[in-house]
Amino acid sequence: MNDIDKLRTRIEMVVSEVEALFKLFQKETTDPQAAVSLQQVKEIESSIDRLKKQGIPVPTELKQLKLKLFSAYERHKEFLLLHNNFLKSIQSLIPSVAPPKTPNQLVTPHKPGQPFYRKPPNYEKPLGSKGNNNLEDYLIPVIKLMWSGHDHQEAFRLVAQKLDVRYNTVSSQCTRGLGLTTDDFIKRVESKTIIDLIEYKFPDRYQKIKSELKR
Repeated sequence: MNDIDKLRTRIEMVVSEVEALFKLFQKETTDPQAAVSLQQVKEIESSIDRLKKQGIPVPTELKQLKLKLFSAYERHKEFLLLHNNFLKSIQSLIPSVAPPKTPNQLVTPHKPGQPFYRKPPNYEKPLGSKGNNNLEDYLIPVIKLMWSGHDHQEAFRLVAQKLDVRYNTVSSQCTRGLGLTTDDFIKRVESKTIIDLIEYKFPDRYQKIKSELKR
């Protein structure tokens, strides 16, 4: 096996492992049995508090259910944080690895009478300023637009125009960024279960999510 074959094999192994991780994260983040909302835990806490105020003994089963749900919530939150860190690590590698030019992309000599620089046929407008926040800049505006009557494509386009980024950037932030397919994202937005998912993904932004995305 020559060096090129060895490199090709290594690349295939890396791609296969990354694909496996994406599937694992997607299964966990889209499985309704794995997702426990913070709201569920708080509702049980409220029920326990009401029973105590009324002087009614709190059933052992209710206490156990609270502990079970809270434990599941903490586990799912940690899983989503790990997912988020994984995506950030992958994304941080991409800008630093520019694909080399193929022979047909090499610069041809400049001819008199021609503009010194011409945009290639596949030219795309450069991205706008970096540093956009996944939750505040992408997810919340898109969700609000879809709730106000826009379809997902129009919502992605409007947010892309506002942030001066590509349509695919917004699409990726709202789908792959959450471990969802486009269809999964649309269904969750329509059913409003998207709130539970982003509460898990951004537990430190709970109040922001609650104030911006009221059920």
